[in-house]
Amino acid sequence: MSRTLSIKGLCFAIIFAGFTSQEAALIKELDHSYSLAKSTDDFYRIEVMLKKSLKAFSKSDKLFWRLGRVYFKLGKKSNTESKKINFFSLCMAQTKKAIEINSHSANGYFFNGLCNGTLGEAQGIWSSLGIIEPFKKDMETAISIDPSVEGGGPHRALGNLYLEIPYVLGGDLDLSIKHFQKAIQLGPEFGENYLGLAEVYIENGDFVLAKDVLGQFLDMELSSQKNESILEWRAEALNLLKKIQDQ
Repeated sequence: MSRTLSIKGLCFAIIFAGFTSQEAALIKELDHSYSLAKSTDDFYRIEVMLKKSLKAFSKSDKLFWRLGRVYFKLGKKSNTESKKINFFSLCMAQTKKAIEINSHSANGYFFNGLCNGTLGEAQGIWSSLGIIEPFKKDMETAISIDPSVEGGGPHRALGNLYLEIPYVLGGDLDLSIKHFQKAIQLGPEFGENYLGLAEVYIENGDFVLAKDVLGQFLDMELSSQKNESILEWRAEALNLLKKIQDQ
């Protein structure tokens, strides 16, 4: 009896290992395609790939949050409010599924919060406690699980939050600085971390510190991020430096 059970267990383990390796190989291919994507059509193609993948791996939290990430990108690239709202809503539907499957999905919480906050912006209700508190909760949960996701993304998101919202709703430049500094530690090659910190310093009137941060970023040789992002970050950094050069 025990021998039969052990054989069955071994067979199940072999099948499961094969299933898991197939999923891992598929995710590697999807991530490669995502890293090269630039146009809306590129992201639509990845959406199709992810939907097909979910037919084979219907309980994969990793595929669900990646589909949410694609909808976030499509929402950011949309030029009408209705399209933005649609894509950010689709994003949240996928990330919630990821969290239901795996309550320790840091990426699930991160993109759920990100899409919720961006949806609030698109609807013009970002300065609402109904949006702010769930956003903070998702980012803080992501930090408690894995703060390094998306190059320190949860800390970067909270840094942006405390920079952008009014003081009466919890805006806090000191907290914003702390979160961006932590994001830089976790994602030292992610340009948005430096740009965000520089913007807080500018808002605070600390122009020397802002110049130092921007200079630090511009002097770096970035290798892990796709070229399009690097060019955009460098252009924005140079633009910020130009604005404060006489300060």
